[in-house]
Amino acid sequence: MKVGILSDSHDHRGAAEGALLLFRAEGVGMVFHLGDVYSPAVLAGYGDPAIPLRGVFGNNDSDRDGLQEATGGAFRQGPRIETVDGRRILLAHSYDQLRGELNGRGRFDLVLFGHTHRPLTMHVGKALVLNPGESCGLLRGKNTCAIVDLVTMEPWIMEIPLPGAE
Repeated sequence: MKVGILSDSHDHRGAAEGALLLFRAEGVGMVFHLGDVYSPAVLAGYGDPAIPLRGVFGNNDSDRDGLQEATGGAFRQGPRIETVDGRRILLAHSYDQLRGELNGRGRFDLVLFGHTHRPLTMHVGKALVLNPGESCGLLRGKNTCAIVDLVTMEPWIMEIPLPGAE
């Protein structure tokens, strides 16, 4: 299975919609959002039960109740542990939330965080550590997301095609 990863949407609904179109085209089976959505309306298209959404709250998610209502309770306080297709996945908004969990002992296959707005892939022990960058494009000028193939553990950080952009 492939998983799609978003972070730091910051009210950029067009980027969230573009990422969802990209995830569908790439055959993604689950989406992880790493926080800082801002407005629940940003994730309006993410209700497809064929592509479940799981997320963690960021430091700028002020309407947490609205976000939970809009996503069917998909968000939790991080760090959050998920198991998907036999892979143990750790999600957090910021790397600081992960320090106690990343010890190189091989507890996780995939470790995801956002907050810095900087795309990153690296390995810590056996874990693939990934930050998809910012889907909003506000600080770095690029709207990015990521896809990870859970079979091969191959990551791709991709620029999000914006609807209506040429």
